[in-house]
Amino acid sequence: PKHVKVDFNEFEWGFTYHRVREDTDEDHELWTVGRCYLWPNCLFTGTHFEWRVPIDDDNTLSVGWFFNRVPNEQEPYVQKRIPHWESPIKDEKTGRWITSHVMNQDFVAWVGQGVRSDRENEHLGNSDKGVAMARRQLFADIEAVKEGKDPKGILRDESRNDCIELPIVGKEIQKKGYSINTVKDPSFPGPTKRFVFQAGQPAEVKLAYEEAMGFKMEDWDQVETTDAQMITEAGSGPN
Repeated sequence: PKHVKVDFNEFEWGFTYHRVREDTDEDHELWTVGRCYLWPNCLFTGTHFEWRVPIDDDNTLSVGWFFNRVPNEQEPYVQKRIPHWESPIKDEKTGRWITSHVMNQDFVAWVGQGVRSDRENEHLGNSDKGVAMARRQLFADIEAVKEGKDPKGILRDESRNDCIELPIVGKEIQKKGYSINTVKDPSFPGPTKRFVFQAGQPAEVKLAYEEAMGFKMEDWDQVETTDAQMITEAGSGPN
């Protein structure tokens, strides 16, 4: 859905970005709560973290950590291991960037800017307010460290270092839980039957998720085929 209004705010542990879409209004949590940019290099949506870790001046490692509360029918649940994998970003057969999943589409947007962008000559718009806020904070942190002070997001008070609540859209679902039948509702803001974030989910990870959640995942193959057809028919796409 088209975004009709966006805004950004600062809080103790980072920033929040807020949006009103064509299918929501200003009473929706996407506007009243917003998504969390956990300072300095993490996106936190409430059900997953995306950490961006610089490797060198030209490369960044993206680490996704995903969490879903199991349905009430599956509680209590004890997780014995954390399934994980390295996600592909390019199609082995064609060499083209994978665009079938949400984060993979983000990756294409990033690399499309080039290894190093000419920031000094770019023109930020209203929707880039958050970008400007983050850059100002980075420069402020650099100066703070030079003066022997802490940058933003450092916690040294042990009495507070227990459970820090962050802005979460759908927090009540995470606290109170939900039934398996609720997942069938397309408007349900909680876990879905398809892993939409990143390509390459191995069969064993999918199986572990199904066993924990108590329902079968939907097949992604048709979605990937449709996406590939759209790129081919349009005669364009990332090279």
